[in-house]
Amino acid sequence: MVPCKFAALFLTLACLCTSLVRGTVPLDYYLPAGTAYDPQVPTPEQFFGFQVGDWHLHSTQIASYLQAVAAAAPERVKLEIKGYTYERKPLIVLTISSPENLSNLEAIRTAHLALLDPATSARADLSAMPVVVNMGYSIHGNEPSGANAIVLFVYHLAAARGEAIDRQLHDAVILIEAQRNPDGGDRAAKWFNQHQSLSAPSADPDDREHKEAWPGGRYNHYWFDPNRDWLPLVHPEAQVRAALFQAGRPNVLTDHHEMSSSATFFFQPGVPSRNNPSTMARVFELTHQIAGYHQRELDRHGVLYFSEQGYDDFYPGKGSTYPDLHGTVGILFEQASARGHAQENPNGLLTFAAAIRNQVFTSFSTLDAAVGLREELLALQRDHARETAALAAKSKVRAYVFGDDADPARAQAFLALLSQHHIEVRPLARALEANGQTFQPGAAWVVPVAQPQFRLVHEIFVERTTFEDNVFYDVSAWTLPHAFNLPFAAMESAPATGEALTGVPVLPAGRVIAPDADYAFVFNWNGYFAPRALLRLQQAGVLVKGLTGEAAEVVAGDGVRVKLQPGAVLIPLGLQPDKGALIRELVATIAREDAVTVYGCATGLTPAGVDFGSASFLKLDLPKVALVVGQGADPQEIGAAWHVLDQRLGLTPTLLDTAQLGRADLSRYSFIMFADGWYADVVNDKTVAALKDWLKAGGTLFLTGRAVEWAARKELAAIEFEAEKADPKAPPPARQPYASGRDREALNLVSGAVVAASIDVTHPLGYGFNGDHVYFCRANMLRLKPAKSAYETPAVYTAAPLRSGYVSAENQKHIANTAAVLALTSGKGAVVALPDDPNFRGFWYGGNRVFFNAIFFGKATQPIRAFDGE
Repeated sequence: MVPCKFAALFLTLACLCTSLVRGTVPLDYYLPAGTAYDPQVPTPEQFFGFQVGDWHLHSTQIASYLQAVAAAAPERVKLEIKGYTYERKPLIVLTISSPENLSNLEAIRTAHLALLDPATSARADLSAMPVVVNMGYSIHGNEPSGANAIVLFVYHLAAARGEAIDRQLHDAVILIEAQRNPDGGDRAAKWFNQHQSLSAPSADPDDREHKEAWPGGRYNHYWFDPNRDWLPLVHPEAQVRAALFQAGRPNVLTDHHEMSSSATFFFQPGVPSRNNPSTMARVFELTHQIAGYHQRELDRHGVLYFSEQGYDDFYPGKGSTYPDLHGTVGILFEQASARGHAQENPNGLLTFAAAIRNQVFTSFSTLDAAVGLREELLALQRDHARETAALAAKSKVRAYVFGDDADPARAQAFLALLSQHHIEVRPLARALEANGQTFQPGAAWVVPVAQPQFRLVHEIFVERTTFEDNVFYDVSAWTLPHAFNLPFAAMESAPATGEALTGVPVLPAGRVIAPDADYAFVFNWNGYFAPRALLRLQQAGVLVKGLTGEAAEVVAGDGVRVKLQPGAVLIPLGLQPDKGALIRELVATIAREDAVTVYGCATGLTPAGVDFGSASFLKLDLPKVALVVGQGADPQEIGAAWHVLDQRLGLTPTLLDTAQLGRADLSRYSFIMFADGWYADVVNDKTVAALKDWLKAGGTLFLTGRAVEWAARKELAAIEFEAEKADPKAPPPARQPYASGRDREALNLVSGAVVAASIDVTHPLGYGFNGDHVYFCRANMLRLKPAKSAYETPAVYTAAPLRSGYVSAENQKHIANTAAVLALTSGKGAVVALPDDPNFRGFWYGGNRVFFNAIFFGKATQPIRAFDGE
C-alpha cells in the first residue's frame, strides 16, 4: 500500500479553497485538549492535507494513513491485512497496545482463551491480564462517520503521551477493524464528495448530495447488508470477522453505525424485552454498566442521546448480538447521519464533523469502560464458559443430528459454516431413525450440545415460536438446517459418533462410472452444483438434454443400475462425435469439482421408464439471464440472485437497469427476474407490452414479493391474491393507547419467519428436490391463490406452515394452503411467481434450487395436454 498522493493533492487544493469560507475544525474539536502527542506520528490533517470531516475518506486513504501510523509508532501499533473484499480492498486490522503487550501477543491470546476452559480457568490471575477490545466501524458503507473517526482515534492511541494513555495501553489490547465494508464505503464517499458544493456544503435535506443513487453505499459489492452476515458468513468480510473473533474472543466488541438524519445518538442496551434468550444475564448487566461511561462522556459534551428504545439485541446475525452469545459484550452505536457534509435536522444543523466527533467520543468511553471494568469483563468470559457448560449439562437435548439429503454439497456448505463458528461436529457412527427420518453413517453428522459453543448451537438449530416480545428489529427466525433444506432432529440421547471433525470440510468429489462409455453420459439433478455442471457443458457448446418426464432407470458400466429422476441431464455422444474428448474432460471436471457422479451408458434403451430418444428428454439451451436492477428494485434481493449466480454457478447475468429496460433487446434473454420492489413508476406500459411479447415468444419471467403484485396489475400473468373480507357488522376496534400503537401494529407483521411448503418434485421447478418439502423465509403477507390449472402451482404452504419465528395465529391461518410457487404459462413462455425470496441473504441454499430450476428448466414449464400420439 502506498499513500494516495494524487487524491490527497487534489483534496488539499480543494480544502484550501473551501476552508477560507467555512473554516476547518481544530484537532482538539475531536481529541482531548491539552494532550501531548509524539511529533513523529503524523496527524490526519498533516497526512491528508485537510482536516477530517472536510471530505469523506476513501478506503485507500484510510489504509495509507494507518500504514503511516504503524510505521511511525511500531512499538504501539501492529498492522495486518486479514483478507480482501470482492473488490480486492484489504481488510485491515490494527492491534494497539503497550510495547510489552505487543511483544507478547501470542502469550496473551493463549491465556485469554484459557478462560474459556472451565477446567483451567480457576487458576487464571485476572488482575494480571489485559482486557481485549475489538472496535469496528461503518459496516454499512454509507454510515461513514465511524470509518472517518478511525484515523482520529488511532492517531490518539499511537501518538498520545502521558500516564493516562500508558495505563490504558498496559491494561488493554485494542483491535481496530479499519473498515468493515470498504466496497460500500467507497461508493458512498465518492457520491458525497462529488456532490459537495465547494463554497459551503448544502444543508438542504433534498439536495442531491443527501440522496444517493441506487443502490447506495450501505451494501457490499453484491448489495448485501453486511450487518446481517455475522451468523451465515456468506461473504469474505464476514468470514474474516469470524476468524478474527474466534481467534481472540474479545471481551468487548463495538459496532459503530449511523441512523436517520432526524435522530440523535443511540447506545445499547436496547429494548429490554427484545434480548436473545440464550444470552447470559451478566452480559446485559455489564452492557448497562458500560452504558454509564457513554452517558458521562456524552453528557460532558452536551450531546443528545437515547438508549433502551428502538433497537433490539436478538438476531445473532448482527454485530451486537453475535458476540453476546460468546460472553463478549457487544455494543451497538447509532449516530444521526449527515448523509453528506451537513444537513438540517430537527435539532439544528448536523455536520459531518459533529457526527464523527460523537463516534470518537464513544470510542474513548468504550476504552475507558473496558479498562475500568477490566476484571469484571475477564470474569464474565470465565464465568460464561462455566455457566454454558452447566446449561449444556442440563439440556434435555443431548445432540442434533442432520443428514445430507442425498446432496453432499449442501451438507458440506453447512459443515463449513459450523466449522467457521468453532462448533464441534462428529460423523454419525450407526444408523438411526428420528422424527420419521433415517440418518445413515457417511451421510449424517452429529452436533453434541456438551461443547463450549452450546448457546450458539442452540440458536442455530432451535425452532422457536414463542417470544417474550413479538416485535422484532430484524428477522425472528434463522433455523439454519431449514435454510439448507437438510433433515435434522433433536436427540434426547447422544447417538454413537466418530471422532470430531477437524478443519474446514472440503467439497467431496463425485465419480465417473464407466468413463469409457461411447453412447452417452448422464447425471442426476439433485446435487447443489448440478446446475454448475450443466452450465459447464452448455458454455462449451455441448449438446445436453434434460429429463422432463417421469423417472427412468439406466444401466451404467458393468451392470450398475441407476434411477434417473426428473431433471436428470443426458449428454449424447453419438450426436457430437467431434466433441468426445472435450466431453470426457468436462465430465471428469464435473465429478471432481461439482460433487456430481456421472454415469456412462452403452445404450439408449433403458430397463424402465423412457428411453434416451424420447421427447421427454428436452434440449437444454445455454440460459441468458437478465436481472432487473436500479431504481425500484430491492438491492438486497436482486443482489442475492446476482451473488448466487456469479459466485456459485459461474453464470454471469446481465444487470439490466430499469432506466434502460425499455430500450433493451429482450430477445437476447431467456430469463428475466424482477425482485421485490416498486416498479409502477419506473417501468412504463410500452416496456410492459414488450415483456408480454417476450413471454409469448418463450421467455421465463421470474417474480418475487411486490413484483408479483405489480405484474398482476400489469396483466403480465393471471395471478390472483387472497384477501381478507371485512365484516360490515363487526364492531369498531377497542380503543388503544396511542403511545403503544407502533408496537401493537407491528404484531401484524411477518418480518422473517421460517415456513414450510410442499413441492411437486415432478414439476420442472421441483426437479432435484429429494423430498416433497422446502422451506422459505417469510417476510411479508403477500398471499397468492393457487392457479386455476391443477398443474401450475408446484408448491403450496402446508396447512400448518410455521416452523420457526413469529407469525400471529391469524396470519398463520391466512398463509396456510396458499401458493408458495406459481408457474403460469404464457404463450411459449412462463411466469414464475413467489411471495418469498428463494435466495434469502445468500444462505438459503434450499430455496436456491427453485431459482436454478426456473433458469435451466423454465421452457419445460408448458401447458399440460393429453398425449395424442403426434
